[in-house]
Amino acid sequence: MRGAFAREVTMTFRSLAPGFLIASPPLGDPNFDRTVVLVAVHNEDGALGFVVNRASRLVLGELLELAGYERGHEDASKVWVGGPVQPQSGWVVSDDPEITGRGVIAVGQRLRISSSRAAFDEVARDATEPGDGGVRRLVMLGYSGWGPGQLESEIARGAWLPTPLDERVLFDCAAEDRWERAYALVGLTPGNMISMRTVGEA
Repeated sequence: MRGAFAREVTMTFRSLAPGFLIASPPLGDPNFDRTVVLVAVHNEDGALGFVVNRASRLVLGELLELAGYERGHEDASKVWVGGPVQPQSGWVVSDDPEITGRGVIAVGQRLRISSSRAAFDEVARDATEPGDGGVRRLVMLGYSGWGPGQLESEIARGAWLPTPLDERVLFDCAAEDRWERAYALVGLTPGNMISMRTVGEA
């Protein structure tokens, strides 16, 4: 009986990657309040994601200097807090489907994520020798992680709203607008969600 149940669970599992998780208002967790999380990996073993609308205190030039790069220290581009797990780890989200290799996470058709030195070499190079702007990137510190079944449980409690992936939310709107822009992907606003939760709790 247990084996049959396990097969049923496996068959009904639906990955949310690639996609976004939008924090429901109010979430109650200061690490994720009003955040949009890019879901990079989601399977039976858990989930991996990156907050894309919370800026770090460091700017890119400071991060490159701390990482030992001799150039690029003047770059004032924002660095993002990807999540509370391993906050000293660095990650690069690139809008470049040509990036391949060991340790590269493919997120949808275009996005690639890597924590490799080679990825940061590219970031440092572009900081000192800007090209034609063809490759858009977000640099992250830390990540967000969920164990087996944890994310599904949080969604069931109403903590998160899953939505489709749309690269325009990442690269074509200001960080302060990404939360509401992500809600708009499914025709909602944060106010709608508050009203829906209020009705449900009545």
